[in-house]
Amino acid sequence: MSSQSEKDLSCPVCYGIFKDPVVLSCSHSFCKDCLQKWWRETQIHKCAVCKKISLLSDPPRNLALKNLCETFLHERDQRASAESESVCSLHSEKLKLFCLDHQEPVCVICRDSKTHKNHRFSPIGEAAQDHKEKLRKSLKPLQDKLKVFEQVKGNFDQTAEHIKVQARHTENQIKEQFKKLHQFLQEEEEARITALREEEEQKSQMMKKKIEPLSREIAALSDTIKVM
Repeated sequence: MSSQSEKDLSCPVCYGIFKDPVVLSCSHSFCKDCLQKWWRETQIHKCAVCKKISLLSDPPRNLALKNLCETFLHERDQRASAESESVCSLHSEKLKLFCLDHQEPVCVICRDSKTHKNHRFSPIGEAAQDHKEKLRKSLKPLQDKLKVFEQVKGNFDQTAEHIKVQARHTENQIKEQFKKLHQFLQEEEEARITALREEEEQKSQMMKKKIEPLSREIAALSDTIKVM
């Protein structure tokens, strides 16, 4: 991969190849440890690139980017290994040619051997450039698709967070409404009990007033009956 690709696969905080990358709702990615360290230093959950506040305290992992970084590191190691072994294992000559029929690098002695008799060759630099161009063309639609997926995922993350915020807001509204309803019912209960007790007192006083003269009449009649 080119140096530009390496730059694209580098964390904006540590400037190294991403390690366990996570993605924010603004679509920017960081190493998980780098982002947590950045948030601890700033004490605000915001993006280190665009400064947008992140609603997620534990952002999701960017598995697609993780796979790209692992592929890049693997290819870089292979390239370093190939550069250290860029001589023919049979003739100890530099691999300057590429056999188009066998699709492998060869030296000038291999070209004249029976193994590659009547084969087509090209300079290894030209063959490498052709292969790079093919890889670049194959990689472009994958990169475009990855970008679209990351944008869609970012939208989904924002929607999911909005749903959570809206649910919490609705929950608070429901609790507030039921709190008011409970208060109203309690006040209504107290008012009705008070009215009932007042009505009881009034009726009791009225009956008491009616019972008192009757009691006096009964007492007088009882005395008269005793006398008689």
